[in-house]
Amino acid sequence: MVVTGCSSGIGRAVALRLLRAGYAVHATARRVGDMEDLARAGAKVARVDVTDATSVNDCVREVEAVHGPVWGLVNNAGYALAGPVEDIGVEQVRHQFEVNVFGALRMAHAVLPGMRSAGEGRIVNISSVAGRFSLPGGGCYHASKHALTCLSDTLRLETRPFGVRVSTVEPAAVNTAFIDTALRVLASSGRGLPAYRTFRADLDRYYRQVQSRPRRHGLGTPQTVAAAVERALSARTPRPRYVVGAAAHLCLGLHDVLPRAWFETVVRLAFPLPGPGG
Repeated sequence: MVVTGCSSGIGRAVALRLLRAGYAVHATARRVGDMEDLARAGAKVARVDVTDATSVNDCVREVEAVHGPVWGLVNNAGYALAGPVEDIGVEQVRHQFEVNVFGALRMAHAVLPGMRSAGEGRIVNISSVAGRFSLPGGGCYHASKHALTCLSDTLRLETRPFGVRVSTVEPAAVNTAFIDTALRVLASSGRGLPAYRTFRADLDRYYRQVQSRPRRHGLGTPQTVAAAVERALSARTPRPRYVVGAAAHLCLGLHDVLPRAWFETVVRLAFPLPGPGG
């Protein structure tokens, strides 16, 4: 079992849960030092940068040399590029897709030949309900998750004849260091357009309020997401998508039931927006 993005949050929770379930877990991240607790728990840890094809391929070949074809892959590595779409540079958006989308695709490319030869395998991609709709200040992140969800849906159809099952796990916001990263990115990203200066400050304030009151804002836990991942891996017939948490179900329910104009009215009332004065 190979899990990416295990340095914290969801990836770490997934690795620990799968270890307790008896899986042989290869936990990966860019910083091996952040996974010492996973190594002590019994995981094999390795440095993998999902934006680097050589790093990805070397990891998979090492696992295959010990265990044979990789049976399970959990693509979790990712981050949120926060900020107004107009004020974010193209290179920053490209890197968002390199990690969140192309990183998962590189991992899939690396493990699928072995899965096809074995006639079985599971791929679980950690997407988000953010892949089903967009919110102000998160358009680039939402776009990456939408792309990952679409790729997963097609990959599921194309690999099923070879015995491979592909699922996406879709939580809403989760109470992890993910928000800290989003805040750092928000502060450092962008082209500095004055029109969005106040909006950026409002976004920063909003994210910090969410972080300070996780229950009030319906933040999920990494452990809940990890439980959904285990279900996707262990189910005889895994579901295509696993929506995780009450907040995620509520958001999707509103999005699917309300007319588009009404849904966007709810968003405008609930989230910060740019103003004409910047």
